[in-house]
Amino acid sequence: MTAMPRGIRLLAALLALGLGSLAWAQGSHPGIAARVNGVEISNERFNAFYQEYRRPYGVNVAGRGDHLEKLTRLRREAMDLMIEQELIRQAAEAQGIEVSTGEIDAALTEVSEPFKTSEEFTRRIESEGFTEESYREHVARMIAAAKYLDGVRAGVATVSDEELETYYRDNELRLTLPEQVRVRHILLTWKPMGTTDDRAAIRKQMAPILEQARSGEDFAELARKHSDDSTAGQSGDTGFFHRGQMVPAFESVAFALQPGEVSDPVETAFGVHILRLEERKEARLLPLDEVREQLREHIRGEKMEAAVEQETERLRQEAEVAILIPLERPKNN
Repeated sequence: MTAMPRGIRLLAALLALGLGSLAWAQGSHPGIAARVNGVEISNERFNAFYQEYRRPYGVNVAGRGDHLEKLTRLRREAMDLMIEQELIRQAAEAQGIEVSTGEIDAALTEVSEPFKTSEEFTRRIESEGFTEESYREHVARMIAAAKYLDGVRAGVATVSDEELETYYRDNELRLTLPEQVRVRHILLTWKPMGTTDDRAAIRKQMAPILEQARSGEDFAELARKHSDDSTAGQSGDTGFFHRGQMVPAFESVAFALQPGEVSDPVETAFGVHILRLEERKEARLLPLDEVREQLREHIRGEKMEAAVEQETERLRQEAEVAILIPLERPKNN
């Protein structure tokens, strides 16, 4: 799994409004994991956050070797992210960002939605060390932190035409649509035929279909009549695709055909195919005027991400941070 940029991960975590805290592991983890400008992050809170952070990666917690290294890396990332969250929260508090009762209520409604009853939700947050009041305070702080980051992002200047044109020139490869083809095909799937050589029998079945296709019969109608593929209802039409979207043998033949040409039989893991090229679109660089506004928004998004990264780094450099636990994965965790 590819990790998200730090700023995006941080914003996403803040916007989660404390959902991670609802997934704290049961049991006691006494002590302090870290101290950020004098504010303590408990072991309980860190372990809960780490458990939730690693979940999408699907790493076996009992793993050794590479898995052990991955778990250690994830523990470090989780700690860094928790520290950054706390720094953003403190910055929002120092700036005096206000959060309305309505905003808190809306967030609580969203967070509690998966629970069947309000009592179940209350029991859950209480089991994790919150009272209803302290959880509202927690949510308010997270909203304020998210607003702080929104302010950082909003401070990014607009993208000038000069920046836009420079980015366009520097990224022509990324802005080039690849060559695409559209084919119709007929597939006879590998299946039991009750013969001594079922695959040979299926190849033999395809022979007269190929002969009809090459003699000028309507390929679309042949596909509707004979193809075992899900595209049979669309007369075998695959729609446009580019290289890397189909199995290699199929794709290689498709891109080698000329418009109207019918291929020799092509064998894949699915069965025997014949293809007819319907249309080809050559690779083309998207004109700047065609993508100007979308590109402007993309560049601004990159600049906003960079601004979040820069602000987070500034806060980290100016902070007093002490990590009080080893970040090597505990052997019993």
